[in-house]
Amino acid sequence: MKYARPDTHILTGLYPTDRNDPTSENTAIEYALPDGFSEKAKACWDYFEGAAFLFSYKGQLVMTDESLYLTEHGDGSHEAPFGAPRGTFDTWDEVEAFLEEVYDELKEDDML
Repeated sequence: MKYARPDTHILTGLYPTDRNDPTSENTAIEYALPDGFSEKAKACWDYFEGAAFLFSYKGQLVMTDESLYLTEHGDGSHEAPFGAPRGTFDTWDEVEAFLEEVYDELKEDDML
């Protein structure tokens, strides 16, 4: 498993969706936030509790919201509404940096 590391934990119970490749969506592995992340990243993740999830999927880390969409899909029309993950990342360091950046934005907007 590409994204396994000593301070990561695999979670189970969520069923993410890939509207572009539904036969592969069951290969996604859900991860908890690694224990070794910075306090800022952990605080941001705690802020999004129940509204952000991390999956290893098709060679990337995918952060979803409550929709659990693993890939972008749709064109925004009524027949094909747009959906997408919060972000995709190649490394845990990118996930941590993203969360720290979002933390700073939330702090600046007095949301934390």
